[in-house]
Amino acid sequence: MKSPIVMSGAALVPARLALASIASFWAVWLVLVTGRALVMDWPDQGGMLVRRLGMAAVGAALAWVIHLLLMRCACQRLALRATAAFTACIPAALLFAVLNSFVFYRWFPVPSVLPDLARWDEGAVLRTAVADGFVTWYFFFAAWAAFLLALGVVGEVRMAERARGEAEAAARDARLAMLRLQVDPHFLFNALNALSSMVACGETKAAGAMIRDLAAFFRTGLVEDPAADVSLADEVEFQRLYLAIEQARFGERLRVSVDVTAKLNGVKLPALLLQPLVENAVKHGLGGTTAPVLIKVRAWQDGAMLHLNVTDCSHGQLAMPDARQPSTGIGLANVRARLAARFGPTAALTAGPIKDGWSSTITVPLEPEAGRG
Repeated sequence: MKSPIVMSGAALVPARLALASIASFWAVWLVLVTGRALVMDWPDQGGMLVRRLGMAAVGAALAWVIHLLLMRCACQRLALRATAAFTACIPAALLFAVLNSFVFYRWFPVPSVLPDLARWDEGAVLRTAVADGFVTWYFFFAAWAAFLLALGVVGEVRMAERARGEAEAAARDARLAMLRLQVDPHFLFNALNALSSMVACGETKAAGAMIRDLAAFFRTGLVEDPAADVSLADEVEFQRLYLAIEQARFGERLRVSVDVTAKLNGVKLPALLLQPLVENAVKHGLGGTTAPVLIKVRAWQDGAMLHLNVTDCSHGQLAMPDARQPSTGIGLANVRARLAARFGPTAALTAGPIKDGWSSTITVPLEPEAGRG
């Protein structure tokens, strides 16, 4: 069973990982000490191995107690946890040194210490063994405690990174939702304004068709998750519905051309990414002239990049000099913000005047599988 996970280093070390670290440290110690005894050809190898196994179990139990202590101060700062850990190593090392000395020098003396016991007072031998052992075992326990603290810090950093990633994703989704909400009312206002004009003129059949197109647009587009992507085919269909609504208002004055390669239909894009560009083409293109306006929506692939272009072009006389209605720039800023949120610096929007019109081009990177037929 794992230890509780909270935002602090010690608590971020699960019990299973703490046990694994304890077992690893004492297993390494057991192998090294046993190897040394074999190389030095000490007598009673079997008996000493049994004693070491017993002491390794005691050491592991003391280390587990230190771990439990650290869990109790999990909410403290790292400096305080480190102080608690290294302080707890003092009694653990002292107790282990005492038990180890009694096991190997008094209770079950090994042959290699018998000459010392015969030559010196038993109490002096034990005191010396405990004193020397305490220093050695303190650093052993302290090394393990430092390793445990390091594991906790790593876990804390990873949790902080996950939390930051989740916060950034939530902020990005919220921003995308906000940006999209800037698009939806704008489009709805224009559509309802056009519909009211039709009703006022008694064009009930055209008004009915426009209502159906408007309902289809909201059903297929605006009910989706604001942060979700849609296929290029769906995005183009959204714009067809929008332009159909506007064609019902402007009649022959508005002409539409769509040129999208079928193999690009599955490319994923933020929903309604083209909407501000198409809307601007209708608003500014038709607002500056009484002549027919051709709006072109095109998409093509160039290497690893996808290009989406919306152009409005008129071949008639302008209603007045510099007749294109001044733009607030909100639509283009909206698109740029959504591109930055979705694709980062690899995406771009370029827009500017052309002969008899305006052209806007979105450039985004293609996914490895995108664009394949």
